[in-house]
Amino acid sequence: MKKMHLLNPVSFKRFINKPVLILSALAAGISIQAHALDLDWSGQFRAESHHVFNYSLSGDNTTNDVTRSHAEGYYIPGGGRSSASFQTLFLRLRPVVIVNDNIYIKSEWWIGDAIYGMFGSGAPYALDQQQFYSTGSRGSLISAQRLWGEFLTDVGTFQLGRMPMHWGLGMVWNEGAGPYDRYMSTGDALRLVSKFGLFSLSPGIYIFSKGSNIGGACSDPTSRDDTGACKVTSKGDSGFTDYSIALKYDNTQEKMELGINYVRRIAGSLQDGNVGLRGPNGTTGMNYNVFDIYGSRQWGRFKLAGELPFSSGKIGSSNYSSWALALEATLKATETWEFGVKGGIAPGQGNQTSADAPGTFSAFFFHPAYRTGLIMFNYQLRNFSGPNTLNNPSTGEANLRSPYDNPIANAKYLHLYASHALNKWDIRGSWTYAVADKTAASTYFYNSWRREMVATGSGVADQKSGLGWELDFGTTYHWDEAFRFDADFGIFVPGGFYEFSNTSTANTVGTVFAGVFRIGVQF
Repeated sequence: MKKMHLLNPVSFKRFINKPVLILSALAAGISIQAHALDLDWSGQFRAESHHVFNYSLSGDNTTNDVTRSHAEGYYIPGGGRSSASFQTLFLRLRPVVIVNDNIYIKSEWWIGDAIYGMFGSGAPYALDQQQFYSTGSRGSLISAQRLWGEFLTDVGTFQLGRMPMHWGLGMVWNEGAGPYDRYMSTGDALRLVSKFGLFSLSPGIYIFSKGSNIGGACSDPTSRDDTGACKVTSKGDSGFTDYSIALKYDNTQEKMELGINYVRRIAGSLQDGNVGLRGPNGTTGMNYNVFDIYGSRQWGRFKLAGELPFSSGKIGSSNYSSWALALEATLKATETWEFGVKGGIAPGQGNQTSADAPGTFSAFFFHPAYRTGLIMFNYQLRNFSGPNTLNNPSTGEANLRSPYDNPIANAKYLHLYASHALNKWDIRGSWTYAVADKTAASTYFYNSWRREMVATGSGVADQKSGLGWELDFGTTYHWDEAFRFDADFGIFVPGGFYEFSNTSTANTVGTVFAGVFRIGVQF
């Protein structure tokens, strides 16, 4: 954490070449005055190089079977190369203006995109390709992703603005605070945090950006293009809002936390026409409740934590009734050895006999920032064969596919890990095993990759439940308190679940290998 002082107009000119300070002050609406203001700032920088081999599972990453590709099963077409290699770079800065002891203006600035990053061999724009001597590189925008004020009062702390959201282990709300996180819960919020001894009460209203959620983006759900995407959007309707009140008990002496977060989610029509939840008249919406229970307790070197969210209400014309569970146990055996286990369940959606919206929708998707392994619940291998980088000049942002959009869903999983600290080195290893909660075996099944109900092909064998197992190894070298170098390697052996192509031809599944090299700076 760095601290700087904005003393007066004369002293401020010395920092005129510091755009972060200027932008933070302007964004906060603070006039440059003669009295002193403190500016604390922190941030994260990362550069990554990803290498994934045999991402199509079949050993043939150059072929696209059109029949299986259009059958909407779990087939991964080849993208033309035997491996996927890509690099990303991302920087986020968190300046905090300390107006006085009671007022803090906090913010978070991004340089690049948290998912796609910017780095390496970016393709030029079409007009840049006919130069004889010049060379260039595509730049990146600087954006204010979070900006909020905190005001300390006698009744608690009022928070107002675009702010991070987090609860428990991060299954539902996850602020993405890790140096290599890509998905981050953020909302335009008005929240009060009041503390009463060991208890805290936090009521709040959170409004989300259209287009970043399944709901709340289509003002006219009957007006859609051939792909089902909404063609008409407008301000003032089809919004997306969470109304929340959280109660938490935090006893630092006993090292115990308990809490419940009640969220009522109300959203307009779904932005994606292919989620399989549309009613007979084409209209959809969200109106459901989430009771998210969290607890953790530490006894000496052993810690146990868990999160259990329950959802109930309506999504479109379907009733929504689901729940999920994540448990974590950690044992600090010695000063250098740590062992842990994670386990949980994300229910899937059952089969049905008609193309109508399901009577009850039961699928649950973990927040994508809650991960277990390097490959299985991280990379979306299917998207490697499609447009998935901002460096593709011929593809608009609406058509991009994230290579990391593979959260824990329709799965029961077990994750074991161990780590050893040796001077400046951390050495770690883990093993993950998972099976599917629901499999395709009826007229219509729910494809958790595509997030839609799909008609089962004629004469297709029932889908197997095994998702497979994964073995990961990694190491981190800490150059100093801020700088780190990470190298991780994974082996994923997919199960019979991925053989299901929704045709009479089963998919061939083989081992996937991945290696990631990272440089991270946290200050």
